[in-house]
Amino acid sequence: MKQALGIICVLTLFYFSTNAQDTLSSNSTSKAHAASAPVVLNKTHEALGISNKVRQSVEAMVNPPVNIALFGVDRRNPEDQSNSDVIMVISIDQKNGQLKMSSIMRDTYVKIEGKGMDKINAAFAFGGPQLAIKTINQNFDLDIKDYLNVDFYSAARIIDALGGVTIDVKPTELPHLNNYLDELANIGNTRAEHVLNSGLQKLTGKQAVAYTRIRYVGNGDFERTERQRSVLVALFNQIKNAGQNMFPVFAAQVLPNLETSMNNMAMLTFASNILGSKNKAIDQARFPLDSQSLGKRINNVWYLTADLKSTTNALHNFIYKNIKPINKK
Repeated sequence: MKQALGIICVLTLFYFSTNAQDTLSSNSTSKAHAASAPVVLNKTHEALGISNKVRQSVEAMVNPPVNIALFGVDRRNPEDQSNSDVIMVISIDQKNGQLKMSSIMRDTYVKIEGKGMDKINAAFAFGGPQLAIKTINQNFDLDIKDYLNVDFYSAARIIDALGGVTIDVKPTELPHLNNYLDELANIGNTRAEHVLNSGLQKLTGKQAVAYTRIRYVGNGDFERTERQRSVLVALFNQIKNAGQNMFPVFAAQVLPNLETSMNNMAMLTFASNILGSKNKAIDQARFPLDSQSLGKRINNVWYLTADLKSTTNALHNFIYKNIKPINKK
């Protein structure tokens, strides 16, 4: 049971570490979601965009992976429907006990039902989690039925509740990290606690949030998804060794802030599927691959155009066949 809670916390706390895209304030008006009230989705195959071909393919598998969508939505209060600037597919390989994380680039140019071609991150703003899930399923032939999401105001205190997170900060990242800390401090009318040196070190909640926001170092948004995954892996390594200390944190800090279509029992069931494996590491990848995508301006807006057929094949190889893609042009 302790391990199960730790794995669940990985899924939920990753959102806390990555969803602070633009603004974080300790005085936010955003309120925690009620943990006891799952968001109700229309889970018919048609409403979720799961085609008959996909359904039949999954049903033919023995212990197929369970795919869950994770959205990082930049919103100031629970009523806002904003873009999902973080889009992930968490896959639980029930057969091998492997947890996989697939980042989907937020600017990927896809078809959104009823809206035409647009960035994939706009689906959440157009139609909430229902349309966002449907958009992923329709464009990448997946069978996602549930999702997790939190808004970003709880990120810092959740990470602090875990005692911070250990991250290797690059010298080129340091000034940008501190600039974001200054911005957060100005918004919250607090004093910024700067990161003084690069290298492997323990970051506080606000420092970790600022780290995940960095996008103008290296390869832009591509590299930002790597930072987000680095935080996830660091949290996982920390949580899995926390033991009973995780119980009060999970109950008091995670569940009250979690928005999900799953009830607590369902989350425990998903987590228990990987407890028997010796391999507790998270396998991770980013899509579309560099070789299958190209940035273009369409009507003066920048999009990441992709070969969706090849991208879907690479994503399926990763999720269903344990073939990790090589991201080279």
